[in-house]
Amino acid sequence: MEPAPNYDDVYVRTLFDKMGRTYEAMNLISSFGFSSLWRRQCVTLAQIEADQRVCDLMAGGGECWGPVLDRHASVISIDFSTVMVARQDARRKKLGVGVDVRCENATATSLDSQSVDAVICAFGLKTLSSEATEALAREVCRILKPGGHFSFLEISTARGWWLGPVYRWYVSAVIPVIGKMCLGDIECYRMLGRYTSAFDSCERIVGLFDKAGLSTKLGSHFHGCATSISGTKPA
Repeated sequence: MEPAPNYDDVYVRTLFDKMGRTYEAMNLISSFGFSSLWRRQCVTLAQIEADQRVCDLMAGGGECWGPVLDRHASVISIDFSTVMVARQDARRKKLGVGVDVRCENATATSLDSQSVDAVICAFGLKTLSSEATEALAREVCRILKPGGHFSFLEISTARGWWLGPVYRWYVSAVIPVIGKMCLGDIECYRMLGRYTSAFDSCERIVGLFDKAGLSTKLGSHFHGCATSISGTKPA
C-alpha cells in the first residue's frame, strides 16, 4: 500500500523548489500535451475582461499569464515556492510586463478584501489537504469583488473513461521514471501521482467552495483527465 500524500506546507514547498526547473515540461508530458490548452480553458472560464485585476494563485512559473495578458488584464501572481517565484521573475523580465509577483501562501494572501475581479489557478489544488482547500475557498471569497469570477483546473483520475486505468498508470508509474531521467529524483514525481490519485477530481471539493459563499459549477476536460470548478461570488 502506498503511503498517504504529505500535505504539510514545508514539504510541498520543498517539493516544488526541487521540481522548479522541470515542472512545466513534466506538466506537458503528464497531460498528453494538453496542459497549455487546459490553462487557456481555465482562464476562459474566469470570464476575464480588459482592465480587470486577476489573481493567479499557486501560479508555478507563471504559465497562465499569457492568456490573461492577451485579455489586457493585470496579473497578481502568487506562489510560496521560492524557485517558482524566481522563474516568474525571469518570465516577467523576458516578457517585459508589470506582473505583481508575490511569494505567499495562497490560502492566506496579503491582498485586500474584495480587491480582485477574478481568481484563477491551474494544477495547484491536488497538493492541498481538505482543510487547506476549505481555507483556500474562503480566501477566494474574501479577495474577490462581488460579482467576480473564479476558475480552478486540476489533472484528475478520469474514472469515467474506458482508458482511465491506463491514464492513471501512466501518471503514477511512467511520469516518475521520466521525472528521474530529467531531474534525477523519482520521488518528487511519484508524490505528484499520489496527490492526483488522492485528489480524484474537482467534484469532491465543489461543496467546500459553495460553503465558502461562492456559486460553483463543475467541468470536465478530455474524458475527465482534467476537471475544473468555476463560478462567481454573488453580488
